[in-house]
Amino acid sequence: MYFKYLFTFVFVIRLFFSAFSQEEENNIEFSAYYENQFFPQKSNNGEISLQDYNKLRLNISSEISDKISFKSNYILKTYHGKTTINIMEFMPEYLRQENISDYEIKLENESFLDNAYISIYTKRLNFRIGKQQLSMGSAYAWNPTDIFNRKNTMDPTYEKIGLNAFKIEFPFHNDAMLTGILNVNEEFKNSTKGIKLKEHFFGFDFSLSFIEKEEIDTSKRTNYGFNFSGEVLGFGVHGEFAYNEKNNSKNFKQFVFGADYTFENSLYFIAEYYKNELGKTDYKKYSFFDWTRFFTEGENLGQDYIYLGESYPIGDFLNWSNFLMLNLNDKSGVFFPWFDLSINDNTEFIIVAYLPFGKKNTEFGEFGKGAFARIKVYF
Repeated sequence: MYFKYLFTFVFVIRLFFSAFSQEEENNIEFSAYYENQFFPQKSNNGEISLQDYNKLRLNISSEISDKISFKSNYILKTYHGKTTINIMEFMPEYLRQENISDYEIKLENESFLDNAYISIYTKRLNFRIGKQQLSMGSAYAWNPTDIFNRKNTMDPTYEKIGLNAFKIEFPFHNDAMLTGILNVNEEFKNSTKGIKLKEHFFGFDFSLSFIEKEEIDTSKRTNYGFNFSGEVLGFGVHGEFAYNEKNNSKNFKQFVFGADYTFENSLYFIAEYYKNELGKTDYKKYSFFDWTRFFTEGENLGQDYIYLGESYPIGDFLNWSNFLMLNLNDKSGVFFPWFDLSINDNTEFIIVAYLPFGKKNTEFGEFGKGAFARIKVYF
């Protein structure tokens, strides 16, 4: 298996430098980064596991003409340490199943095309074809209007994986934009389809969206979304509202409201409140299905959450942040201090600790302490 990744790596590197030698002639731009992440984690049985990965991302882009551009990213990733994770290790003891091997997640070495798309610009319409980023929402920790991606609330700004899609944009007066998206599946009826209308007035950005998607369990989910972001009295404010219809379960609403502020000394604060009708208010009613959905789809277990954060630069190279996510229903949460160090213009180092708290069987009370250290070098 390793020969396959070695061959792919050599082929891509050869292609990379072969094209680099013709950069000026073909108007091609290249960039890349290497990333390593070390992740120690304590499970609820007291055992400490160690995980580590190496990641190389190669980026190629070209302005073919003033109307056509191309961008692509290729990723090679190897996993080390504990590469088989069983979600049973993080579930309440009374819900653990006997056939624990059925709930294992195996981290296997990867080599894949992350993004590769062509953009075409015309006087009336813009087209984007290929594997691309499909992101929705204006909030920080949660994006209920974005059902294309699973968001990690512990690392909400980390890059998303590209999805194969057709996207068409129709810009009209001022900053308004009508966007249509088709994420292709086997048939049109189970493909993900979306429409988004964006407008700007009174200093605010507003958008309405409609997305229809087939879930992992083959149920059909329709998401009606509303977003806004702007500024009031010096405070940044943002929000999202989503109404979800499912053909095999009860409909539910989700919304986020948040605000942020930056002081003159660069001290930054952010706060968000999240309401999730898909969750439960009593942690004793968290079901096995709720827990598996939490681990596989990232859907929180409770209904009411608060996310608080502050960030402050220490000198020119170090940024110190603290974040807190709290489940208001079961009173469990996670506190995570975060340190960003810019070693130079091309190298950054991040270290984060996860400190969960809460009663036994609550959402975060089942988690053991953890941390990760990540270094990224751009070239």
